[in-house]
Amino acid sequence: MQKVNADYYVNNLIPKLVEETTALTPDGFIFQQDGAPAHTAHATQDWLHATAKFYFIAKHEWPPNSRDLYPLDYHVWSAMVEAYHKLDK
Repeated sequence: MQKVNADYYVNNLIPKLVEETTALTPDGFIFQQDGAPAHTAHATQDWLHATAKFYFIAKHEWPPNSRDLYPLDYHVWSAMVEAYHKLDK
């Protein structure tokens, strides 16, 4: 398994995730990430501020702990990884 750095995340993963999520939820959505280094990086937060046409919860607004976020996190991550692997084929 390879670690995802902020550069790869901003240039490859998050734009596709946002594009697909926007297509699935055209009425808008709220986006929050976990504390992974690629998510908390200045490049990621700057990209979200500059390009977000949806509401995202910035790093300084994150709740310290929320069990409600974990089930969705795992579902979205597995769907994103599956879509990524389909692109490789």
